[in-house]
Amino acid sequence: MHSRNDWGGSFEMSNSGEEVYKEKNEWDRAALLERQDLDETLQSWVLERVEKRKKKKYVDFGCIVMSHKALKWIFGSIFIAFLLIALPIIITKSLPNHHSPPTPPDNYTLALHKALLFFNAQK
Repeated sequence: MHSRNDWGGSFEMSNSGEEVYKEKNEWDRAALLERQDLDETLQSWVLERVEKRKKKKYVDFGCIVMSHKALKWIFGSIFIAFLLIALPIIITKSLPNHHSPPTPPDNYTLALHKALLFFNAQK
């Protein structure tokens, strides 16, 4: 699986008694004995409530300074207005117009057209 061994040594894992003994001697014995106290300390650090008040973040545009919350509301309002107004207009303009074909002229229209041609030719 590994094509090379950068650090030397074998890839085999073994738990011989000597290695376990060496590992135990590397650590402070008092710290190993009071493991429960250490766990309680870690839990108190993890579960500690943060008493600090969050600092409000502001954005500076040069001419106006506003909070992140106000900026989010402005951009959100613009986006919702775009969805409600511009998007339906874009969709209706992009759809093809379905016009019905013109109705065929009736007899009265044909007769009127021929009569106008006749009288115009008399001029």
